[in-house]
Amino acid sequence: MTLIITGSKELMRKLAAAGPLAKTAIVAGAIEEQEKVIAGAVPRTPFDEGILKGSAGVLPPNLSGPDVDIVAGYGGAASSYAVPQHEEDYKHSVGEKKYLLKAWNERLPKMGKELGDAIERALRRLKGRR
Repeated sequence: MTLIITGSKELMRKLAAAGPLAKTAIVAGAIEEQEKVIAGAVPRTPFDEGILKGSAGVLPPNLSGPDVDIVAGYGGAASSYAVPQHEEDYKHSVGEKKYLLKAWNERLPKMGKELGDAIERALRRLKGRR
């Protein structure tokens, strides 16, 4: 899923003024937001032996040109069955179908503002390091 950041004029001004720190702040804010998505997905994750639930996480960012890709999901030892568990109508005694999508959709209405806030916090931290 793709989220395009459109923020207040004030946030955009701060990012423009931050120069090279802006991308670092965006990455930090996006990682923080994706960690919240994962935190919302884990309680919904189907559980048998715990391998799937234990594989949840946010991968290191992929920075390519102006783009920032942050991947949150499930994998590792659970790679072969993470997608079927998410998509199929299995009977789960613990957890549910679409656990990651439901967590994403739950966060989506507040994601823009909270992402903007996280970016501003990251900018303040980064500028304090100078």
